[in-house]
Amino acid sequence: MSSTWRIGPEVALAQLEATIARADAGSGRCRVRLHTTDRPSSISGAVGGTPQAEIVLAKPCASIVGGALVWHAEDAGGALVMVAGIPRWAVWIGASGIVVAEGSVTDADHGGDFRVLGGTTPDGEQSPLLLAGGLVVLAASALT
Repeated sequence: MSSTWRIGPEVALAQLEATIARADAGSGRCRVRLHTTDRPSSISGAVGGTPQAEIVLAKPCASIVGGALVWHAEDAGGALVMVAGIPRWAVWIGASGIVVAEGSVTDADHGGDFRVLGGTTPDGEQSPLLLAGGLVVLAASALT
């Protein structure tokens, strides 16, 4: 039999608040690293490789609006894209260097775990083509 657990909205909100607090713990800044490679099969494989772009977050790194995580980038204008390509996954690195979460990347219209603005989404794709030297911005996240 599969699990049928469900948590109440107050517990879900508390979990998001605790996640933000844990992510911000440490002397550094949280970061979201976008990758063009295949997504790793486990979260333990989420660190490593050269990211396409690295978005540095402010402190606090996020807030909760309407039950969804809303990022607070250190630079609201966006982060520099270092390598051209289509981001396939991202990893959220906490201020202390821990892996907080990793997930899929899409444009803002396709409901991925990390949603980005910038570039143009090619036909048949759900994530935008980002060009080196361009800027990428995080939109709201699906972490709810």
